[in-house]
Amino acid sequence: MRRLLHYELKEHYLPLVVLGAVFALCVFGCVGFSELDIAAVTSPTLHNLLDVAFGLCVIGAFSAVFLLVVAHIFLIISTFGKSLFGDYGYLLFCLPLGIDTILLAKVLSCFILIGASVCFYGFIGVQALILVADFDILTILGQIGMLVREIFATFGERSIFIVLLSTTYILGEILTWLMYILLTLTLLNVWHITSYRLVLGLLLFLGICLCGSVISTLLGLLFGIFFPININSLAIITQSKVGIDSWLLYVQKLITYLLLSGVSYLLARHCIIKKMELE
Repeated sequence: MRRLLHYELKEHYLPLVVLGAVFALCVFGCVGFSELDIAAVTSPTLHNLLDVAFGLCVIGAFSAVFLLVVAHIFLIISTFGKSLFGDYGYLLFCLPLGIDTILLAKVLSCFILIGASVCFYGFIGVQALILVADFDILTILGQIGMLVREIFATFGERSIFIVLLSTTYILGEILTWLMYILLTLTLLNVWHITSYRLVLGLLLFLGICLCGSVISTLLGLLFGIFFPININSLAIITQSKVGIDSWLLYVQKLITYLLLSGVSYLLARHCIIKKMELE
């Protein structure tokens, strides 16, 4: 699986790296311009150039975020669509490799690339907020920056827990959605749906998401029966200390993500084996 995973990562990593570099340059460019007193520049030409450069940095940062979403969509379509259920996929399944090796290499490649890029964007965004905390670019942005800097100024147990919980939320949602997409594409191919494929695929995906939400809610209620304490996410994050409530919330979310993604993977695996007659 390591060789197949290496091939998948090598094939798709470059656009995400380029977008990440552009996003970082534009964001820190905006931070740099925020430290300059552009209004105090006396030269009209230099003033206009600084305004244009600042505007380009802002546009570039938002464009990089938008293009990242587009790149993720194309990555998922390429990995789970054409190269798994197209002609290339049939050839791939003919190789002397187990189905779990093939599927896990596809899933892990998407998970690593999407997870790494999202975490990188989040890290750059947090660093930018910390840097702009002292600058009144926008009042709301400055207040958020001050809150973030206050949390991470003394990197203690609360900061570690917030980072751990946030990372688990991000990576858990990414993994679960990838499994939902894999299951959706698998069902579309198993049922040989060709007419109105996009519309039916979206409806099927929404149905799977709805089922996942119901299961997640039931797990939360079941967890609350055995542990009748407050596990409200917002209340826990705003607490000054990390208690048993916080870690129970983390365990609940971790179990939910692992269960939903695991069940979706096993269902997709079973359908692929049945469709491809691999057993």
